[in-house]
Amino acid sequence: MQQYRDTNYAAVSAALHAREAHLLTQALSERMLEAPTAEESCKILIECGYPPLEHCTLEEVEKLLALSRAELYREVAVLAPDKRIVELFQLKYDYHNAKLALKAKLTGEDVSRLVIDCGRYDASALLRGERGMLSSRMGRAMAQAEKEAEGGDIRRAELALDRACFEEMSELAGATGNDFLIGYVALQIDAIDLRTLVRAQRMGASDELLSAALLPGGHIPAEQLKTARGDRLAELTRGSALSAATLGGSGSLTAFERACDDALVRYLQRARRTPFGPEVIVGYLSAKEAEFTAVRTILSGKLAGLSAEDIRARLRLSYL
Repeated sequence: MQQYRDTNYAAVSAALHAREAHLLTQALSERMLEAPTAEESCKILIECGYPPLEHCTLEEVEKLLALSRAELYREVAVLAPDKRIVELFQLKYDYHNAKLALKAKLTGEDVSRLVIDCGRYDASALLRGERGMLSSRMGRAMAQAEKEAEGGDIRRAELALDRACFEEMSELAGATGNDFLIGYVALQIDAIDLRTLVRAQRMGASDELLSAALLPGGHIPAEQLKTARGDRLAELTRGSALSAATLGGSGSLTAFERACDDALVRYLQRARRTPFGPEVIVGYLSAKEAEFTAVRTILSGKLAGLSAEDIRARLRLSYL
């Protein structure tokens, strides 16, 4: 049952469509790639609304992106009529921080520098072991992960958190009643499962590990994916947004993963043609997340002395 009215999103949709004019475009990415230095690349970001950096270093770039991400979610959360749409994007940071909390508890290592504090819950509180504010699913997942980790199986502990993360994403999407958002989450799960399957096949991983790693909730049932090979895999993805991805055990893994990511972008680009509705929020938040990744990829590559062509090969399809 639909849980929203499109007209409730008229104001926020207009605001976000206007902000699309300041997103990092393919043309701006090319200018950053072809700039003679990383410093010159940084200056181009001012055209996208980023503040100037006094020094273009990896540390300063990460600080810039962290501040920009926090501001993004703070602003859109105020604008969105249904906060669950924004929370769906935020919860992956909660689960990232949960993994860090688990690591800190097991090793005593100070992981505070690695937290991403723009989730639903205070990252510092998570690291301190506070759980009263957590959703019931996340609380159960953390307890299960600790049990797995105490038994020496760190990989299964992380898989428990990954599974809970996407189960909660599916629940939130379903609760909104928005088919576009529901489809987006299912497509993300499909893309992750396909990556997992291809990697497992190439590594010769056991069926038991593959079963534990595959996520439920996608368009393609995880049970059917477990034994899929060649033509069967192509049959399972036929007609889906991922059908054009390079599947199977041959070809470049990098090219395959890029094809999966590009399929998600093509799905999201439908939001640009939507005048108003929850789709506009989903599209804009996804576009900004992709922008942050592109900025990091370009600037870290420039600072490492990589060629424009090498960096370009790592970039994904642009939302614009």
